Amino acid sequence: MAAYLAAHPIAVPVLADPGRQLYAALGLGRTTWGRLMRPGLVWKYLKMVVRGGKVRRVPAGEDPLQLGGDFLLGPDRRVLWSHRSADPTDRPSADAILATVRTLVPAPTP
Repeated sequence: MAAYLAAHPIAVPVLADPGRQLYAALGLGRTTWGRLMRPGLVWKYLKMVVRGGKVRRVPAGEDPLQLGGDFLLGPDRRVLWSHRSADPTDRPSADAILATVRTLVPAPTP
């Protein structure tokens, strides 16, 4: 995470969970090699490569079977919204996340 943030600094807090304890607490499971290699998922990756995407090697220490998710937290650190990925390609779009933020955060009053 430190190397990534050094190369790509961002202005929001970033959390890391090397022991994957938060993954478990948030209900983020693992997949299997069989599910990972099923034809539909392989097809998605092939289309990504044809469109110029790159398949990267799994860095040492990462679990290739760990599923991820996207979460929006409130100021009190409560989970306001969650999307638990069913497979590695199952991610909401940035537009979908922003639309959700707009429904959760009241518009400023003039």
